[in-house]
Amino acid sequence: MAVGARGTLCPVCMRPVRDGACPEHGPWQAHQLASADDRRAAARASWQPFEPALHACPRCLGDVTEGRRGFDCVAHMSARDTHGPYMVDELLGVTAQREAAASRARLARRARVRTRPRPQRPMIPLPDAARLWRLVAAATVLTATVAFLAR
Repeated sequence: MAVGARGTLCPVCMRPVRDGACPEHGPWQAHQLASADDRRAAARASWQPFEPALHACPRCLGDVTEGRRGFDCVAHMSARDTHGPYMVDELLGVTAQREAAASRARLARRARVRTRPRPQRPMIPLPDAARLWRLVAAATVLTATVAFLAR
């Protein structure tokens, strides 16, 4: 089994960690940390409504299945960057899953807002320059005629 790229993000809050420990959520093993690919996938997914499982993959919150060396992520079992194997105490519990899903939902919402088209000012089309000069000349002739007749 090829070892995939190791992550640098806390699997719960998806923020960068220093020396394998998140200031808010504590220490993590290197294979538990989420990668930039995991963060992009979380931003593309829909996280509401979220139903936590008994145990979930720390990197993608997916289902896990027991294998020979521990628990493997079902969704990424045969992927280029596999998730797992994890020991039971390395999987996310229900409370951590809820918190992770909330932070991933915020990521997804920010990604949607960034890609949403910005409102633009309406553009008023200007008339053709030749037509504009003809209108000005006609208005001048009309004003001169009215002034002459008024005298």
